[in-house]
This record gives sequence, structure tokens and C-alpha cells, in this order.
Amino acid sequence: MLRILAVSVRGHRYLEGNPSVHPISEVSAGTGTLFPSLTAAQHHVQREYRTLSVFWRVEIIDERGQIVSRGTRDGLNGTGNRWGVADHVKP
Repeated sequence: MLRILAVSVRGHRYLEGNPSVHPISEVSAGTGTLFPSLTAAQHHVQREYRTLSVFWRVEIIDERGQIVSRGTRDGLNGTGNRWGVADHVKP
């Protein structure tokens, strides 16, 4: 299962589905919205984060908190409405 970690333009990290609205410093086990596949998480980002220009990068993480994939918003300084091709991070 995978989770989404959004990075704001100020560098704060937010976990999708976290019960707290505050930025996090580390990812706790058992918190956040779970996605069954990388494709499902990517579709969610494209659909739900399209108009949220406060986030310039998203990271899709696994159960251990390791980054599986990351995507960056296109446009000048990451302010566009489309998400660039995700970088797949190798372990």
C-alpha cells in the first residue's frame, strides 16, 4: 500500500489523509490515505492536486516511508496546473 506526501512551496511536508492539518517531520505508520497501486496514487494526484498550486512536488511513499515515486508540477517555479512525469526512485 502506498501513501502520498505533498511538499509545499515553503518546504513543509503534508501527508494525504493525515488527521492533523499541520506539517509533519516524519511519517508515522498507520496514518494517511492508503492507495493500492502506484497508478491509483498518480491518478489521485492528477485529479485532486490539479488546482492546489501551493504544492509543487508530491512523493509517493511505501509502508516504510521510503519514496517510490515523485512528481513535480510543471511551469515556472512549479506553479503550473499539470504534473510532470514522475521520477521512479530505485531502492
